[in-house]
This record gives sequence, C-alpha cells and structure tokens, in this order.
Amino acid sequence: MVQLNSAATSTEQLTSKIEELASNSTGHAHPAKQLYASPWNDHVKGYPGVRLSDRALLCPTHAQAEKLDSMMCSLYDVHSNPDGVINLGVAENGLMVDEYIQYFGEALRHGLNPVDLGYGDRLSGSKRLKTAIANMFNENFQPVERVTPEHIITGTGCTTILDQLSWTILNAGDAILIGAPFYAGFDVNMVSRSGSHVVPVYVPDGEKAVSPASLDAFEEAYRVCVAEGREVKAVLLCNPQNPLGLTYPRETLLAYAQFAEKYNLHLISDEIYALSVYDNPNLPNAPEFISFLNIDVEKETGQKFDKSRLHVVYSFSKDFGANGLRVGCIISQHNQFLLRAMLHTCFLMKDVLLSTLLNDKPAFKAMTLENRRRLTQASTYCREWFRSRGIDALDTVAGHFMLVDFRKHLNISTFDQERQLWQRLLDAGVYTATGGGYHWKHPGFLRITFSVNQESLKRIEKELNLKVVS
Repeated sequence: MVQLNSAATSTEQLTSKIEELASNSTGHAHPAKQLYASPWNDHVKGYPGVRLSDRALLCPTHAQAEKLDSMMCSLYDVHSNPDGVINLGVAENGLMVDEYIQYFGEALRHGLNPVDLGYGDRLSGSKRLKTAIANMFNENFQPVERVTPEHIITGTGCTTILDQLSWTILNAGDAILIGAPFYAGFDVNMVSRSGSHVVPVYVPDGEKAVSPASLDAFEEAYRVCVAEGREVKAVLLCNPQNPLGLTYPRETLLAYAQFAEKYNLHLISDEIYALSVYDNPNLPNAPEFISFLNIDVEKETGQKFDKSRLHVVYSFSKDFGANGLRVGCIISQHNQFLLRAMLHTCFLMKDVLLSTLLNDKPAFKAMTLENRRRLTQASTYCREWFRSRGIDALDTVAGHFMLVDFRKHLNISTFDQERQLWQRLLDAGVYTATGGGYHWKHPGFLRITFSVNQESLKRIEKELNLKVVS
C-alpha cells in the first residue's frame, strides 16, 4: 500500500499515487494493470463532496470490485435472466446445490436455538462450531497435535480471516512472499488494511511449481526485497494451489517450513480447497492433500522449527458449495498471543448450518465423497471439451478451475491481447478470469471454473467459433 505523508494532499499527487499502484516495484506495467483502470481516477479528480480518507482514495482495488459487482448484478438465471452473464471467473461449486439446500434447510428448521439469535457464547466463534471444526481437522487431516477449540478463531470467510491476520502480523510496507501464479484475492485481502506489499515469486512451470526446487525462487525474492530495503515478514502458500489446481508434496511443505524458519517469517497455509481434491488419470502420481498440521518439521528434518509461526487458514465456502454462508477460521496451535490479538477484530456469525453438517458424520462423509466424484467428472468434461477443440487445458487435481491456454488458437502473445479476449467473452455473456490477474507470467490464459453450468461452454464455442478437431 502506498503511504502518503501529511503534505500529499493535492489532486495531482493523489492521481499520481493512484497511477503508481498499477505498476510493480520496478516500474514496469503489471500484467493485470487493466484491473486498476477505471473511472475511479476521474472521480477522484472531480469529486466535489466532503473529502474521503487517503486510504479510501488510494485503495488499489476499487476498479476490480466495481467490475465484479456489475457482473454480479446481471448474473445468468435459467428462469429469471436467461441472457445474463454466466460466471466462470469466480470459484463457486454448484455441483451439489440441490443436496446442500435440502440439508441446510432441514438443519435450520431443526437445529436453531435461542443462542443463535443472540451474540453467541464466544467472541471467537461459538463453542459448538469451534468444537465441530476441531473434530473435522482431527478426523480428516491427521494433525500431529490434536486441534482443540482453543486453537481456533472464526470469521466471515477466508477474506476476513486473511485481512485480520495480515493486519495483526504485518506493518505498513512489510512484504509477504507468495508463489506465482496465485489467487488474485491475495492482492486485496493481504494489503487493503495492513498496508503491506504482496511480492509475487515466479516459480517454475508445471509440477515443478509445487516442488521443493520452487523455494530457490523464494530465496532470490527474499534477497531482492532486502536489497530494496523492504522487510519480509511472512510467506503464504495456497494448498491445494490456486489457480494451478495442484497439491503440494510433503517435501515441499518441509522446504517452506525451513525457509520460514531460516528467515524468521510467519508461515501461512491457506487450505481452503482441502476437501476439493479429485482424480485425474493424467496425473497418477499427484499427492493427496496434506495439511501443514500433519507435518512434524523438527522430527522429519532434524532441524529446529518454531511452531508459533505456523497459521492454517480454512473456509467452508469451496468444499461445501457455501460461498454465501461466509464461515472461515484460522488455526494457530502454538501462538495464543496472536489469537488474543485477533480476538478484538473477530466478526461474529451464526453457524447452525455448518456445525450441524460437521457433527453429522454419515452425511459429512457422503457429501464429501459425492463432491469428489462430481468434481472428477466435471473437471474431466471441461478439460476434454477444450482439448477436443484444439485448446489446451492444464491438468489439475484440486479446486474448481483450470487454466486454459488460448495462445495458439487465437495467436495471443501479449497481456493486452489476453485482456481483449476476456472482454470479448464478457461481451458474449461469459465472465472469466485472466491469467495475468493471477500473476501468471504467460499471456493468453484464462482461468475457467468448471464446477458450474456446463452449458456455458456453448457461449464460448459460439463466440470463438470453436470446432471439434479430428
């Protein structure tokens, strides 16, 4: 986040700072610069009302939020808005909507109690929910040390949790290293309030992106940050990886832990897609998901590891098709001081729906197994659909999305051409996500969500004049 001194109050200075946000630290245009280009700049210059805070005026994500909001206002609905925009750009799991509506409806009818209508019994989340979350981790992810409710703080989704966490551990100007490509929301969640800097670390392509060798790029990124006078305070990984849709092997998790220990960094493991892992015969050796809570760093490496630096983040949005319920958590087993610091910024929310499902072991198992089966089916369909039309789609084993390579088919070689493709599909009623927006270094890719209406691919086929190749 760019910081203003007390003298930086003129419209010209503000505009200059806003434009600076669309460039990276070296001054080169960021491939996702178009996300920051909007009428907001003009509105800042022409705003006649009582002045807003510099934080608001300089927030780098207004354009992105406004575009997303305008898309959501015109979403496709088979009955009420058949000509609306089909959303393939946001990771939503619509494969089990009917089952969850039925289950959560019953849970609400039979599980609601007077506590749910008050402020609850804990600021950090209800005893009922935190106990259910702890049991879910203990029973599904084999933590080295059993998770207890005291290790957990809940909030309204991962966005809120990451915002709270970054505000708690990062000072303005501090750097956080994340392997690129990565979820575009980190550029928002980690910086908006904390004023910190996300530093993309460009790791090798393919399966090497999740290999121990990827930590070589982190070493170089750390060196550059130090040379530039920036203090690195944290490293974050998303496991399973978004947007690559890959799981991290144990050896790589250990390498991350050793890197964090070496430089005394907070280590954040975002495990939001932990139960959205599926089968892909093209990647037979892909590891099953391994939670960082399952890693005994000192025992497995023979080296010291300060467990207070490890923080695991999780949300029920993706694995349970419940983006709108907004329930997430952080698990920090050896840093009660951090949890105490986050307590006063914790948001209250009601949890009867999810705690009911987590405590219903047969239903939980049946839902997660069926979800995996449908993710396997949907990902295979989407990948083969594109490949049968001469367009490569990268192999994945996790998440609700895949990177699709339009370079050869549309002769794309620049990020501007990639943005034009994105706009072209949006004009045709299909919202996608650009690879550049995820710090993917190769122009010509879109991240496509496959866990929604497959009929949406027909709009892409028509707009791009795709044909099945023999």
